[in-house]
Amino acid sequence: MRIIRGERWRLLPGLLLIATCSNIHDSVREDAGAVGAEVQRRTGVEASSPPELVEDGDVLRDIHPLVQGELTEENAVKVSLLNNRAVRASYESLGIARADLLQAGLLSNPVFSANAKFFGSGTEVELGLAQSFLDLFRIPLRRGVAEARLREATATVTRDLIHLTFEVRRTFLQVRAANQMVEMRRHVFETTKASFDLMRHLHEAGNVTDQQLTTEEGALTRAQIELAASESFATESREPLNVLLGLWGASSAGWIITGRLPEALGSDLPLDHLEARAIASSLDLATSRFHAESLAQVAGLDTWEQVFASDSVGAVAKRESADGSWGVGPSFSLSLPLFDHGQAARAAGSFALAQALDVYAHTAVQIRASARSLRERFISLTERVRFIRDVHLPLRARLVRETLQNYNAMQIGAFDVLVARQQEIEAGREYIETLRDAWLTRLDVEELLAGSFNAERAMAPPGMAAKSSTAPMKKGH
Repeated sequence: MRIIRGERWRLLPGLLLIATCSNIHDSVREDAGAVGAEVQRRTGVEASSPPELVEDGDVLRDIHPLVQGELTEENAVKVSLLNNRAVRASYESLGIARADLLQAGLLSNPVFSANAKFFGSGTEVELGLAQSFLDLFRIPLRRGVAEARLREATATVTRDLIHLTFEVRRTFLQVRAANQMVEMRRHVFETTKASFDLMRHLHEAGNVTDQQLTTEEGALTRAQIELAASESFATESREPLNVLLGLWGASSAGWIITGRLPEALGSDLPLDHLEARAIASSLDLATSRFHAESLAQVAGLDTWEQVFASDSVGAVAKRESADGSWGVGPSFSLSLPLFDHGQAARAAGSFALAQALDVYAHTAVQIRASARSLRERFISLTERVRFIRDVHLPLRARLVRETLQNYNAMQIGAFDVLVARQQEIEAGREYIETLRDAWLTRLDVEELLAGSFNAERAMAPPGMAAKSSTAPMKKGH
């Protein structure tokens, strides 16, 4: 396209706007890259590309093979970091903070003014052009505020991605535990049905009383009810994971999770000096610290802006109505701090800063307490898992065998067999739930060490921690 020389100047603002937007996007890519590298360092998970680099069609193409058929924990985390809209919203906060930093370094636009007065002898015209001269002093303060807020946003986004990573892993684990519970209940139902069929044949032969047959039938209906309840729970447990993965419609029904909960919890979890490690790695404390820094910077900026609310220096031109001659001279204006000395702004800034420091201290106390609580919870659950697996389950299985032997010898009734079998089933259910809780607690510890403080889980009572459900992404200050 040929541009006429006289029209080139008209394109200058648009070209400047394109260049500015390009610079912002380049900076945001760098910020997002730094966040991704930090997330990978802390969790071992590679974060997704910045949102502005990914089109929806590309996302669907990339995640489709990952959510068809068997879904692994690793692929679930990948899909969530790529497809979860909350991730994009979190990344976009980096763009907002980066744009605010650019804005903070700009001078305010000059103000052009004009007025005309009509007299009988002619028209008096006055023109003015003014620019704020205190911007030269305010810009360093504004940039300081914006830089602190960018650091705060970066720490917040990093923490959000780490939180989402572990939330996906926890939810994935809960789906697997629910499936394992269905498997156990199905095995119980099939065993109970076989026992009932045998009892029915014996009843038809006249070897079993009506009461014994009814007792066995009651056990069968109870097993059927428990199986249906576990299947319903397993189906519902998929939906929280679909939310985290950003899936809906047909894509939310294509994936399956196979396998059982690993029985070996591992001994590689660093429980020594857990409290100090959690404090040192905490992104929540880093966010609070950067927030306090920005408030300290704002306090100085507010003082300037409250004391000198308006100022300008420039030039003014005036044409007299009588002879049409022009006069040109400087102009200057400055607000006088006669009534507002900035005392209210200073007080508000002081209170806001003190509040931020108190939040920081309170968060540190919470993190220390949660580190101690999670450590004790994990040790206790690990010991309980080991005891149930090695002592309690074998004992219940042996009791069932001995009870059946006595029943076959006609020394006890069918009800005694039913009680022993129910106790074995209860032990199996308790083992799965305890193993699940132990793995969830291990993930809670890993998340805390990665820098994300999940107060809703860490400070919950042990019985409620496994049932609590947190939001995919946490909100910053």
